[in-house]
Amino acid sequence: MPDGSATRPSLVIRPFHQAGAVVSLREFTNNAFNHHHGIQSTERFGINTDPDDDGFTNELTWADVTAAVVFQATLAAPGRVIPKDRELEAAVWLGERRFSAIGCATCHIPSLTLTNQGWIFTEPNPYNPAGNLQIGQAPTLSVDLTDKKLPGPRPVPVNGVVQVPAFTDLKLHDITTGPGDPNREPLDMQRNPLTDTAAFFAGNGRFVTRKLWGTANEPPFFHHHGQFTTLREAVLAHSGEAAVARSNFQALPSAERDAVIEFLKSLQVLPPGTTHLVVDEQGNPRPWPPLP
Repeated sequence: MPDGSATRPSLVIRPFHQAGAVVSLREFTNNAFNHHHGIQSTERFGINTDPDDDGFTNELTWADVTAAVVFQATLAAPGRVIPKDRELEAAVWLGERRFSAIGCATCHIPSLTLTNQGWIFTEPNPYNPAGNLQIGQAPTLSVDLTDKKLPGPRPVPVNGVVQVPAFTDLKLHDITTGPGDPNREPLDMQRNPLTDTAAFFAGNGRFVTRKLWGTANEPPFFHHHGQFTTLREAVLAHSGEAAVARSNFQALPSAERDAVIEFLKSLQVLPPGTTHLVVDEQGNPRPWPPLP
């Protein structure tokens, strides 16, 4: 992942924003409060300051931001809804297998592995960049994201490993046809607009692989612009590094293309109170993959 220099790649994963420009939930939260709500935190702008001249100071304390961050970190995990209809179940299962066979799962990896208690979320987070609360500035709050007391459902450890069904590799990929592709971003958020102005305004076609868990509940679709009303449109817009997978999708028989879409439609945010990650349309747990 670039860090603003064409010659010094960075191995730091920045999973937030489609451009992959934000490393931690706290950075994301501080940015969002300021950019979208006009609310400035003391940790970023200082105590007793009024940077936007609205007559209010100390609009967000360290504790306020921590509360907002922990709320986001402990949200229930998205899951799967598999209707109790034999034809739909068969279509979803076929679509899931074709999704892998045609190459989609190369980037949209169905499950990422957490070990070494990587499911323990801490704040201040060790990855918080400057301008966000740092380790040592406040007592560390630790939250076990597999705790059954948190809103469910959520992945749980099995033999010391948690599988996170996010359907992403968290990497940046160029899925456009080049500079003229309307699916590019007009600005490159990986570049500094003050020191790398030309590259900043040259635009960006590199996006973090979309996390597909919950994708059926997130229309309109497709990375940064969200201009597609169907999942099929989003699939067919993949080019660049994803061109082969898209061509493989187009080469499938019509029924199998439909099955892939049915599989994607099964990836949903589950209603509050749901206790299992794979359920039927009534919220009852379902075994998956389907029994023979």
